[in-house]
Formats: sequence, C-alpha cells, structure tokens
Amino acid sequence: MAKKQLFRGYGPALYVWSLAIGLGILCLWLKGEAAFIRALWVDLSILETMTPRILMGMLLVGFLTVLIPKESIARALGAGSGLKGLAIAAGAGALLPGGPWVIMPLMLTVARSGADAGACVAFAIGWGTIGLNRFLVWEMPFFGLEMGGLRMHAALPLPIISGLLIRRYFPLSGPPEVPAARKAG
Repeated sequence: MAKKQLFRGYGPALYVWSLAIGLGILCLWLKGEAAFIRALWVDLSILETMTPRILMGMLLVGFLTVLIPKESIARALGAGSGLKGLAIAAGAGALLPGGPWVIMPLMLTVARSGADAGACVAFAIGWGTIGLNRFLVWEMPFFGLEMGGLRMHAALPLPIISGLLIRRYFPLSGPPEVPAARKAG
C-alpha cells in the first residue's frame, strides 16, 4: 500500500496560509491586540465581499467542466494545437470578463481537461493584458480610442509570445492533481 500524502495538491495554498499566520503573529507581537483584531475585522469584510464571487466562479467552472468535452479542449488547446491553440486561448482570455475568482478556476479546469501550460499562460496573459472588457468600460471612456487602442495593439503579441516561450522552455506535464479524497465520482 502506497504511503498517503496528507497535503498532496495543496502546496501553494499551504505556503500562503503559513505566510498569513506568520504575519498575523507578527502583527499581534508588533502592534498589539487592538491592531490584530482590527486587521481580522478588515479580513472578514473582504471575505464577505469575495465569497459570493468565488462561489460564482466555482459554479461556472463546474458546469463548464460537464458541458465541454475534455477531448475538445485537449484538441483545441493541447500541446499539439500549435499557434492556433495559443491564439484561441489568448482570444478567449481577452474576451472573458470577470476577475481572478472566475478566470483562475476556469484556467485550472481547462488545464485539467488537456490544455497545455503554453495555452494556459496565453489565456491568462490575454485576460490580463488585452482584456476587451477593460478596454470598452475603462480605457475608451477615460483615455479615448487612440490611447486605449495603442495599449491594446502593443499587448496583442504578448500572449502568443509568452505561450510559445512556455511551450519551448518550461513545458509542464500537467496541472496540479486533484487529491483523491476530493475527486467526484
């Protein structure tokens, strides 16, 4: 029987939790109990704001996982998809509105369905640098079509270049695994 790894699949989250606990102890030690409690209340208000958004993103991703066949994603965004796969990923990232609470779970689901690391990076950078929603809602009204358009045109090649670099120099074997206890079915 294989030795069960207690925290398999939680690596980065454990580091963040450890950092948060360490900073909490440091805050308590350096600033005192009143500042520590004030910080906890601020954290709870942020949690109250973010929880519905995170749940919405998780629901969206859960439904998409069932509706979109893994074979289609692997074929369109897998390692053999070439520039076309990177362009699809970058375009999808650029078109999708929403914050990281929607985009990151979606990217993880796409990765677990067969997209390679290059396509996932192209997706994330397309969302972060091109962002059609941000262009239409924020940049055009505030900066005008010329300035917003210049920024968008300068950003257009970044997702493709990044995806190509990832595929060439940092190919990953796949996304983080789902721990066996959390797998459905």
